[in-house]
Amino acid sequence: MFCSNGCFGGRKFEHALKHGSTNGLFIVSLGWFVESVKRNVRLNESLYGVKRMKDDDHRVDEMSRIMGFTGAENSCLPPGIHNPKKPGITEESKTWYSERANHRDSESKTLSGHTIYVDSDISADLRNKVIDIAIKEGAKLTNKWFAGCRATGVVCEGTSAGRYLGNCSNLVTPLWVMKTAKDKEVERLVHLSADLARQLASLLDNCRISNMKKATKENENIGCQQQSYLNKRSLEERQQIVQFAKNAARDRRVCKMQMFQTPIRPITPVCLLDSICWLVSEPTSSAYLYTHTLGYDDGRPPLFYDAKADGKESESSFANLTRPLTEREKNQLIFKGHFLTILFPIDRFAELGPSSRTFFSHEGFTCLKVLNHIYEFYQENMSADEIDTAIHTDSRHADRLRSIYTSKDSGERGLVEFKRIEFLGSRRSFEMLKCVNGDNNGNVYELLIRS
Repeated sequence: MFCSNGCFGGRKFEHALKHGSTNGLFIVSLGWFVESVKRNVRLNESLYGVKRMKDDDHRVDEMSRIMGFTGAENSCLPPGIHNPKKPGITEESKTWYSERANHRDSESKTLSGHTIYVDSDISADLRNKVIDIAIKEGAKLTNKWFAGCRATGVVCEGTSAGRYLGNCSNLVTPLWVMKTAKDKEVERLVHLSADLARQLASLLDNCRISNMKKATKENENIGCQQQSYLNKRSLEERQQIVQFAKNAARDRRVCKMQMFQTPIRPITPVCLLDSICWLVSEPTSSAYLYTHTLGYDDGRPPLFYDAKADGKESESSFANLTRPLTEREKNQLIFKGHFLTILFPIDRFAELGPSSRTFFSHEGFTCLKVLNHIYEFYQENMSADEIDTAIHTDSRHADRLRSIYTSKDSGERGLVEFKRIEFLGSRRSFEMLKCVNGDNNGNVYELLIRS
């Protein structure tokens, strides 16, 4: 209720003065409204309250004090009752206004009233970022967490959530905190009762242990995996594959045998692909062909010629003399045999020795098919037997393998993922496939690569 023009009486004034306090009604001067509008905040009504006054002079002085103006030009009082000697706003009013403004600022922060603990397993950079954002949004931080502490929320990642389940109902991720600060509103949060959260924690632990046992069993029983792969094929499909294999074997046998059943030794090239420039870690589309040839007179294509034993070839003679393979060269038949065994280097210093892999093709092997076999071999993960041996070798790549081998993640998953190409290190430059001496069939080739 506003009072102006010196109106401090009447039935309405008396009624408001008698019953207003019980109904939350304040009797204030016009100055309360003007000052509240000017400061854009609701001021304390008690500083502008109006009481019954009999003495007009005393009433004007009291009105001037309550209005709190220091000059006549800014007064909200009507002309004639203005007193130029009224004091300014009291210290009590300033303190109340400051507290009111700070309260409004704190209410505008999305995480005000929250006490947050940030999990120590979060990376240092991300943890510092979350802490800064939480403080800016009005949250309080605690350095320690224990069951029953005052923390209203825990910031953690999925791998660490198990230790808090059942002990804290507000589990959030760093992304939740950052998105809350960005959108200026608290993101939706799923709550669980403590007993249900404990059951969920036990369930997750049982699933993790079950998955570890399953992965370990699969690694140990490779034969069972192969059997399950065969079971996916129908009986009719397997019979067709077996019949085709039997007929192809008989056809090859006829070609190999002479009248007196004497095996014919196949004529195979000594070297394969020795004109290819390629890194075994790159896709086969990046393979190039050396345009420089050694001038053989037997009519063999460049992909077939033998390497000279005198060692006079130098890398400088091949510099800037390469070009991409044409489609004809990619599909060129470079090995006519049906079986091709390749000895693959495993590590940079040849401590492990080569690993054997045999491939079959009824039509023989083209240049692109052989390159694809080499690329796919090195993109595979090392087998469990290879890893058990490789952790004892001496190289920086073995150090990295040992670190992954002993990591927490590998222990939980029950397997180690480490590609063969990563263990080779810088030894990735393809040279050739060289036939192994003493092989009667001529289908075993050693892969030669260098740094």
